[in-house]
Amino acid sequence: MDLLKYIFGPSKRDQFAQRLLQKVKDAGEQREIRYEPDAYQFCFYDQGELAGVANLGNIFSEYSRLPADRRDDYIGQITRAILSHHKSIPEAFEDAEPDILPMVRSRAYLEITSLEYRLTGKENLGVTYVPIGSHLLAMPIFDLPEAMRSIDVDRMQQWNRSLYELMEVALDNLAGMGATVTTLDDRVFLFRNQDHYDASRMLLHDRIRQLEVLGLPVAMAPTRDCLIVTGDEDEVGLGLMSELAWQKKDDPRPLSMTPCRLTSDGWETWLPPDNHPQQEALLELHLHGLAQEYRDQREAIELGFSQSGQEGFVANYYLIRDLKTRQLQSYCVWPECDHALLPQTDVVVFMDSTHMKPLASGTWETVRSVLGSQLEDLETYPARYRALGFPQADELRQIGSIPRFHQ
Repeated sequence: MDLLKYIFGPSKRDQFAQRLLQKVKDAGEQREIRYEPDAYQFCFYDQGELAGVANLGNIFSEYSRLPADRRDDYIGQITRAILSHHKSIPEAFEDAEPDILPMVRSRAYLEITSLEYRLTGKENLGVTYVPIGSHLLAMPIFDLPEAMRSIDVDRMQQWNRSLYELMEVALDNLAGMGATVTTLDDRVFLFRNQDHYDASRMLLHDRIRQLEVLGLPVAMAPTRDCLIVTGDEDEVGLGLMSELAWQKKDDPRPLSMTPCRLTSDGWETWLPPDNHPQQEALLELHLHGLAQEYRDQREAIELGFSQSGQEGFVANYYLIRDLKTRQLQSYCVWPECDHALLPQTDVVVFMDSTHMKPLASGTWETVRSVLGSQLEDLETYPARYRALGFPQADELRQIGSIPRFHQ
């Protein structure tokens, strides 16, 4: 028996999970539900086969932030969302068409889930998407009162509709919903309609271009219920954007802390150039967002390893501030082991596992130059590499050391 549970009883996280589990069963869920406390998720089984997963981390975070008198309603809402799989998407496209809307998510949202499926041998998700810059994506979904349902390739083929045809329908439906836009100092424009589609409104290019900003529109969607737009030539507006985004940094359902800019070719991932007054603030937001995506990715890989019986070292993505320049820098630590999965960081630190002291440290470019094919790109997002064999002594000498990482 877990000693902490024996002394203090189950944690609030466990209590919440057990309460929600009972609610879902009482509401009529017929599938077998297994609560996995380590992964903090429900796994649903149909005739012994895994039929679905519900991750509880974000759900519990939202529940914890609510006042006590709203928590019962929230559990009811989540219960209905979990049971929404019983409600099928209409067979006929004409019946589904009015409820097709666009969903914007971080690219990591989909790719980390796909990676978890690959590691555990599950069937691929079977969804397609339209890229938005290099860090966001958009896809058509079927909007239910209780939940959003993805539209997979099989359904598109059944309807005889392509991804881009469905996106056109989704955008028309979104434009027809209307939205309220507020402004700060006529520099920053905010979409905060709380209907789960504020981030998606960045896809309404004509509407965004109508906003009177200085230069090209720059947008950031820290959550799905908040879209911030200003201009790339507006230093004050970009500063306000970063301040507003920081306020959303700890939201339980983050989307992205990386801005993008609307050009004639569409949205592109964008950060201000060096020496720009707001470059440091927006870069910090980007790095903090990337760190969270790497944490989620690492957890997914380790969960996949534990479920499949595989083993391997999965390096963390760390941030450190330079005491002189005050700039953030990313790094990872590779202890002395033959195989490791490394995030792409500014610096890689090679560690003596016996004496716990650095053996070498170098920039990512230097490490890749020295190790070459020993670093294998896994083609994931965020980028992660498989390292095949710890560097030899002569390779560590070539990599050298960066003083601040060699203490």
